[in-house]
Order: sequence, then C-alpha cells, then structure tokens
Amino acid sequence: MNEARKRRKAKQARRDAQRRTRVRQAEAPWFDETPLTDVPMSDETPSDETPSDETPSDETPLLDEVRQALDSHPLELLGIVSMLIEATKPDPFAYLPGRPQRETVDLSRLADSFVDAHTRETTVLLAVLGELLDDPDMRQRCRHEVSARRHSLPPWISGLAGIDVSRTVRRTHVLGDDDEIILGATLATGEELTCAAFIDHHTFSVVKDAFLIPDSIDTVVRTAQERNTDPDISLVDMDPADARAWLEHGLAQHPVFTGQSDTWPACRPLLHWLTRRLPTGGTPYQSPEWDSDDLSELCDEFFASAHGDRFTRRKHGRLLEDLLSEGDPLRWSVPKIEHLFRHGLRDSDEPLAVVLETPQLLKSFIPFAHARSGIRDELTAEALAAIDARATSGTDSP
Repeated sequence: MNEARKRRKAKQARRDAQRRTRVRQAEAPWFDETPLTDVPMSDETPSDETPSDETPSDETPLLDEVRQALDSHPLELLGIVSMLIEATKPDPFAYLPGRPQRETVDLSRLADSFVDAHTRETTVLLAVLGELLDDPDMRQRCRHEVSARRHSLPPWISGLAGIDVSRTVRRTHVLGDDDEIILGATLATGEELTCAAFIDHHTFSVVKDAFLIPDSIDTVVRTAQERNTDPDISLVDMDPADARAWLEHGLAQHPVFTGQSDTWPACRPLLHWLTRRLPTGGTPYQSPEWDSDDLSELCDEFFASAHGDRFTRRKHGRLLEDLLSEGDPLRWSVPKIEHLFRHGLRDSDEPLAVVLETPQLLKSFIPFAHARSGIRDELTAEALAAIDARATSGTDSP
C-alpha cells in the first residue's frame, strides 16, 4: 500500500484536516474546562427549529469544522468524531518522568456540552458518537438525546447503524514480520470507505498504525496490486471473522506498544467501530512457532548438513534452539534479526564463549533455513548483511 499514489494523497488530505482540527480543538471551550453552555454561541442561542446556517460561522471552531465536514465525504466527519473520542483516552506514557502531560477530555463532560447546546452541529456529533463509542450506556445516552431533537440529519448519519463491512483483505510479506488488514465498508447511502490496519508480529501482534481512504476497497486493492513491484508481497482475501479476531487481539494490546503517525491513534475509535461490524467466531493470529520435537529435528538436520558442519550439536545445539524458539525458524528478516539481538539473548545461560558465536551460527543457519522454505536469495543476503552490521557496530551484541 505504501507505493500507491492513492494512499499518499489520502494520508496527506487526512493530515491537513487533522492539523486544522487540532488547532481548532485546542481553542474549543471544553478544553478550557468551560462547558459549551457557558460560552455564548451567538447573540441568541438558536432553538431546535433554527437552521444551523443562520448561526454565525465563528460560534465555536469545532462546530464550524463540523459544518464544513458535512459538505464533504462522510469520512471527514467520522474522522473528527474519532479524534474527539481518542482525546478522552488517558496518555499511556504519562508515567514517564519529565514527559509533558497531554491534556485529556472527560467523555461525560464532553457529551454534556453537546447535550446542553441545541444546535444541528451538536446533534450531528451526538448521532455519530451514538454509533462510534465503545460504552453502550454512553451510546444509548447520545441516541436518546438525538431522538428527542427535531434537527434533520443527513441520511448517511441516520443510517450509520446499517454500515456494511463487506470485504476483508490481508496484505502480507513472505517473511511474516507483519500484516496489513484492509477493511472495505459501505454506508447505508452507498458511500464507500477503506481502512487499512498495520499489525506488527514482533510486538505481540499489536495494531501499530492505521489509516482510512474515502474510496472502495476494490479500487484500493486493485491499485495496490497494479503498482506492487515486490514479488514477496501478496494481497489475498481474508475470512471476515478471522480479520475481526486478529484486529481485536491487536487493539487489546497495551497502547505503549503502538506507534504514532499522522493518522494513528486518531482513527483508533473508527477502527474499533468497523471491527465490531465484522462477524465473530474467527481464529486469532497464530505465531508460526514449532514444537520442541520438530525444532530439535530441524537442528539435527542443520548440524548434519554442509551449512552446519563447522559447528557441533553438543556445543551449539542449545544455543541454536534458543535462537529458533520464537517465530518461524525458517524465515529470517532484518527486523527479526534486529529484534533478536536487542531482546532475545540476554537471558541465555549458555557459556559466554558460545553465545559470542551467535552471529556466525546464524550466518550459517539462515541460508540453510531459507533454502528449506524457498526464500529468495536477495532476502537471504539482506538478513546476512544485517548480522554483519550488528557485528561491525558492536551495539546490542549478545
């Protein structure tokens, strides 16, 4: 997906929109601990019957942003509400000493502000919150308030509960470091959107990034396939229930393991919402780890081969089994090697002289493993170069 022009254009558009929203949100009344009802929204607060286009455009920055979003693709408004919900989440890094404290918004007070301000824009916000929020009680509260008002809503908002996540696609690499789960959704009024979520299998298969595109999944996948020049990347349809199981696991991991980007974690509530629309009963991601008997047999074959004849089963066997204990022992990527050298050998109880032979042992084993699994020579060369780079730099050595 990185190669597709559509992704770059969509991310840039979302980036620009988010920057505008962040600036306006920072000026919004509830970020200053002041309810909307305590801030004059105009010279005279309009009743439910007053059209929103008769209210001043500078009444609050957020409501102005909502009004503009209503003239765009639904993803614009969904993105605004998603960012508002995410702003109510605690900062996962707040415990770090010296870290600047990120302001958070109390969800209940945020909803109170919208409930107390009777404008079409706040009705719109409550209607979308009534679908996107995780908390069923808060969803019901928002829906109840919307039903009590007389503002007209765009049909796509009234029909949000009928969104159909119709197709799920998995973009994967032959070495298995990560996967990208792509969800295609259609609103009740026919507008289409696509969400792509990046899952990192080296950090507990956490969802580490995601973004949304205001286009159909068929177009997004077709464009990605046409522009894919990497023979090791494939896009295949995925069982929707399995996609939900993978995403639910990844979203449940502690936020400290996730990254930050122009679109993440701002779109996390949207991804949660779309995931809930998928069927249940799927199989979670299974790490391709081998049982001890199969691993022992693989090591025996290596030491008996030409690749392993400079090592001995007696001296190096336990070390090799330790090195192969996580992930697929037949597939070695640069990220996997870097992760191993950073985290995988610090608890080894092998003699230091043996542990220091780790780079040489891996440089012999990886060509053997890749020959067994049919991995291209170019990828093997990249893995060996990564080991040489570690050995040359001397950093994070075992």
